[in-house]
Amino acid sequence: LVVSITLHNISLFRDTTTSIYNTIQYNTTQHNTTQYNTIQYNTNIMENDLPTPSAAAAFTNEDDDEIDVDETPLFLDQSEVEEVQVEEDDMPMSDDDDDNEEGGTTSAPTVISATDTGATKVAAAEEDMSKVKLETHTGQVYAVACSYNSTNQTLSIVSGGGDDRAYVHKVQASSSSSSATTSPSPQVESKLLEYLHKDSVSCVAFNTPYVSSDLTKTPHYCAVGAYDGTIVLYDPLTGQKCQELEGPSDVEWVEFHPKGGSVLLAGSVADGTIWMYHLPTSKCLQVFVGHESGVTAGTFTPDGRWALSASSDGTLRIWAPRTGMNKHVFRFTAGGNSGSGSGGYHNNDDEPVPGLTSIGVGGGSDGQLIITGAEDGMAYVCHYGTKKVVASLRHFEPPLSDTSNARMSEDDQEMELPMSVEAVGFASTHVNPNWCATGGVDGILKIW
Repeated sequence: LVVSITLHNISLFRDTTTSIYNTIQYNTTQHNTTQYNTIQYNTNIMENDLPTPSAAAAFTNEDDDEIDVDETPLFLDQSEVEEVQVEEDDMPMSDDDDDNEEGGTTSAPTVISATDTGATKVAAAEEDMSKVKLETHTGQVYAVACSYNSTNQTLSIVSGGGDDRAYVHKVQASSSSSSATTSPSPQVESKLLEYLHKDSVSCVAFNTPYVSSDLTKTPHYCAVGAYDGTIVLYDPLTGQKCQELEGPSDVEWVEFHPKGGSVLLAGSVADGTIWMYHLPTSKCLQVFVGHESGVTAGTFTPDGRWALSASSDGTLRIWAPRTGMNKHVFRFTAGGNSGSGSGGYHNNDDEPVPGLTSIGVGGGSDGQLIITGAEDGMAYVCHYGTKKVVASLRHFEPPLSDTSNARMSEDDQEMELPMSVEAVGFASTHVNPNWCATGGVDGILKIW
């Protein structure tokens, strides 16, 4: 509130009582209008308080052509001020109102977790309930893989990130005694892996779940892939580098073969190729070519007979590892439609189809179901044995009118909604292999 006081008329009389009118002008930004309140008060001015003739002469100059204004500030005594009531609608805006009108907030933000059954408010600042906090990376963490050794009760964690570095962390339960109410703090050891990448570390994986007890056939490996086109194998127990593989440009993912863990599959998000390596000989066995855009996800089927890949060209492909031949193509188009065959990855209107982002295997009673997520909010369940699409799951439901979660695209011409399905998977056979899960950038996890 800015209040300016302007003295308009002063009439001085040598009587004992003089009336002085002051006009107080104030502006309010709420209605962008100017209002005037006039406060009239009488003051008794004693004779000796009146200005002297010499002081009064200061109001005029020698030529009497102009009037000089005395800019000395005048102050009102509190006892002489009359309170004026102002209507509530005419009240000037406060600083908080200005902030709210301009998009600011005056209170701490609140995170809302909404479900179909209601919404629960959660404080923005929550208690850190983690057991261990690893802060070795200086940039964003892009990949994490874990392997647990039940013999010595040690959890091995390999992480990679945007700082072009990969670390191996050993987390072991403390042997020290603890009280009945508190558990001992784990012992943590972190080590920077030897190879210094020149670009972001995008993927990591262990072959530990697939290695037999005879380590002379295949030792334990941890694979680290990066956007600089290198794949490095480490001993997960010591963190020592074992071998370095020349891979495709921009390695997006790495996966071990489920039978023995001696074969490694790696995909490129840049050139759309898939490379398969035989680790005991450090040789590249196959390069699978056929995708027309980057390969975003891939793996082997649980029985190890086929290699699978999902791409941003909107196709899910089945490969024969021995021959490198493409055995089948699941093609998905906008709106949940699907088909199979070969050719371009545009629909009938020559529009690009939504790319595939993720892949999961091992579903169904026979373990032959595949699930893949797409950028348009869909997820698809396929059977690689019958080569049929079993289900089309719409994870993201576009709002009818509410676009509060939408954001403008780079060209600011169309609204982008948070619809992409970024993670998919099947439930364990011990739970229900016919259940699957989808997770999207909309912050929702769904079970199907």
